[in-house]
Amino acid sequence: MSDMSEIRVHERRRIVFPARLHVHNHIENVVGLDLSEGGCRIRCKRPVNIFSKVLLEIYIPSSSKKGEYTVCDPIGSVVVRWAKPSKQHGYFILGLQFSSRPGENHGINHLLENDQSSTVEKLVCQNSSLLGHYVECFVCGQEKVQQYSLRSKALHIKNNIFGIPTFGEPVDGKDPIDYNFLYLTICPNCNFTAPGDEFFKFSQEDEPSFDVSKFFEKWNSEKSKLSVKYNQNKEGIDGDSRNIEQANLSYELAALGFKILREINSDNGVFVRLDAMIKARHAQLCMENLGKKAEFTREKSEDLLKEAKLILDDNFETLSEIQGLMGAQLLVAISVYFGDIDTLGKYMKFIDNFDTSNKPEEGSQTSKSLTQVRAKVKEIYQNRDMYHKEKLNTFLPE
Repeated sequence: MSDMSEIRVHERRRIVFPARLHVHNHIENVVGLDLSEGGCRIRCKRPVNIFSKVLLEIYIPSSSKKGEYTVCDPIGSVVVRWAKPSKQHGYFILGLQFSSRPGENHGINHLLENDQSSTVEKLVCQNSSLLGHYVECFVCGQEKVQQYSLRSKALHIKNNIFGIPTFGEPVDGKDPIDYNFLYLTICPNCNFTAPGDEFFKFSQEDEPSFDVSKFFEKWNSEKSKLSVKYNQNKEGIDGDSRNIEQANLSYELAALGFKILREINSDNGVFVRLDAMIKARHAQLCMENLGKKAEFTREKSEDLLKEAKLILDDNFETLSEIQGLMGAQLLVAISVYFGDIDTLGKYMKFIDNFDTSNKPEEGSQTSKSLTQVRAKVKEIYQNRDMYHKEKLNTFLPE
């Protein structure tokens, strides 16, 4: 499993679109399978090596002639996922990361804003800030699992000091929503819970990123108490307006699931990184809703941050370059919050020395991530007195 989740600007959406791929002197018509502002997956007839630089031209429906398409300007991209055979014989699936933020001339924003998705059955949402769709559970095969994503530019979003999004006022007449309540998708049959991206099946090309049989065995033996809790709270839990109890349960289920995923994939940093981020997101949910649930206390929020820190610190060697940079940024932020000087120094040194012996290629995603992480860590360190827990009432600096 690649780590595309680290480098997407927004969660990918299942949008099928025609496009043209340029690889050196080879030009091929391809089909896009999903899309975000950060990248996409495509189906093509020939494999392309990872880290290859390519150009992608997207076709969008013509505004003047029905049934015809307009070709948009090419956008530079890098192959960030190994080519793998598609279930459709003779094709390969490639994951692309866009080299720059898409402009209006690239057609990507047009497809995202007009919700051109046709790969999954859509689910009507009562909340106008959400997009809904049905997916299939990789673990048990349950069909029509309800899943929600946030519409592009529907809300004012601000990251807290740990890089976790907080959702403010809606824009353009959209409805308010705290998407942290719906960030995790829950299978109503086996109760497997995870972020939608890459953990539930959207299209025929999708395959699980983990050994389902190994996971299923451990999951069934360890989930009983939480499944009882699920049955007590299942009324409306798959809708687009979860209550605080249901949202909390979703994070508890995900915590168990990713603990198991880490155990059966001990050398895969993807699960380590996601487990820590889910705990940090759970901490934000608790902090933003203090007192609305008995256990939603500041102590609970801070305990979740400590768990995230422990998971990352204990398993840091499993992280890839980009995962390591993002993980180090979170560790620095948590260490500043708790005043943990030793851990702070350890990971600031890691970031400072990251390119000492092996400098990333200029313009590569690793190079861009390093620049961004260094800037954010510098800002966190400069404001370390302000970001200490004794100075904050929430995880958002005032």
